[in-house]
Amino acid sequence: MKAISIPQPFAFEILSGLKTIEVRPLDTLHRGDLLVCSAGKPAFSTEEMEEMEDEYGCTFQYGQALCVVNLADVRPAAKGDEEEALLDEIDPEAYSWVLEDVRPVLPFPVKGKQGLFEVDDRLITPSPFRYDETVVVKGGTLALEFGIDFSGWHGRASEILLTEDGEQRVHVMWDSVSLKNMPLTAIEQCVKGGFDWTGVLLRLDEIERAEPRDTWDDVQAAIEAIEEGNPALFEE
Repeated sequence: MKAISIPQPFAFEILSGLKTIEVRPLDTLHRGDLLVCSAGKPAFSTEEMEEMEDEYGCTFQYGQALCVVNLADVRPAAKGDEEEALLDEIDPEAYSWVLEDVRPVLPFPVKGKQGLFEVDDRLITPSPFRYDETVVVKGGTLALEFGIDFSGWHGRASEILLTEDGEQRVHVMWDSVSLKNMPLTAIEQCVKGGFDWTGVLLRLDEIERAEPRDTWDDVQAAIEAIEEGNPALFEE
């Protein structure tokens, strides 16, 4: 499959559906499936990248295959492409690559190259979950260190990460109902340990698809209510 290497955070923005136009200096005749890989180096400083990870609630992966998209069109960049490209201004000499139908893949290391390059199809395995898809934790999924049984908790699938042991984990961001029912002692353990309490890393076989029961606004409201109700825990 044809592949392209894109620096973070832009590769994540494509994976998450935030960025639907990739502005490139060159045209291409290729259309159809395109494997999006994250480059080995970020686009911005370490401090800026950490701030963006906090903003997006993610951990940027470098040098990894992330998703397959449909390269639906390539045309001269035009005024009005800024919003979909997540840019302040458009270079009129550049080209807008229009991306559709984002399909996450199970990540694997990729050494990026300039322009388009080939990746063996046999390495590409579609993820069973789309980004932002609602999921529920299967029965018997325990977090022993926190004394929590996650069975029946709902959330949304985010990025799939490779652990240091090469195992795949999916980041599940809890929905508002699960957040409201989370024991305060577990939140305290996460905050004091420097862990994200709004989500968890799980194995792919520990979750399954479910129907959504809230919106992202509900999630944000739940997080804000918990933080405002426990100021001493969240003070800088």
